[in-house]
Amino acid sequence: MKPGIEHFFTPVSGFAYLGHEALLKIARTAGVKVRQRPVDIGKVFDACGVTAPAKQSDAKLAWRRLDMRRWAERRGLPLKERPRFWPTDGSRAARAIVALGIMNGPVDRFVSAVLGACWTRDLDISEPRTTALLLDECKADVAGVMAYAESGEAQAAYEANTRDAIAAGAIGSPFYRVGEEVFFGQDRLDFVQSALAAGT
Repeated sequence: MKPGIEHFFTPVSGFAYLGHEALLKIARTAGVKVRQRPVDIGKVFDACGVTAPAKQSDAKLAWRRLDMRRWAERRGLPLKERPRFWPTDGSRAARAIVALGIMNGPVDRFVSAVLGACWTRDLDISEPRTTALLLDECKADVAGVMAYAESGEAQAAYEANTRDAIAAGAIGSPFYRVGEEVFFGQDRLDFVQSALAAGT
């Protein structure tokens, strides 16, 4: 059986946004699924001693914006370099992603919508109305997903994603796993593609 791709990320991650459509294309080409596993990125950063991007120096933030702009141009994606609602709390959106996955809804489409909401549309993904809007746009069960996202089961799955990411050695978002191989950063998607080919 071909290995799938585990995608550990936070819904507020600019680099996850820049890599997501490319990730989905790689998965489609390889005939595998992406397992969307949003994490509590604050806990991931604490576990590995990384300073959150928003708290880094002006020089590092300037480099980050430059790197993001270059990748956006390369991938042909729109990008707001200074989004109005970044950083923000991504936990509500993360639990909605978890819930949608469990409910077999359009999870890949919703992940794309959530990432784009922050980095192209200046929407606050911490707000319930934003979650509802994006779910509706994805033709998902808005009330059902939002209710399930507040359940203990969704919270437990979110926490399990975070523990698994830390155990796998995640140092940020996005972080990918194919079988036993792990990769950090959307600029490593070519390695993800090679790992999939090697596992066929």
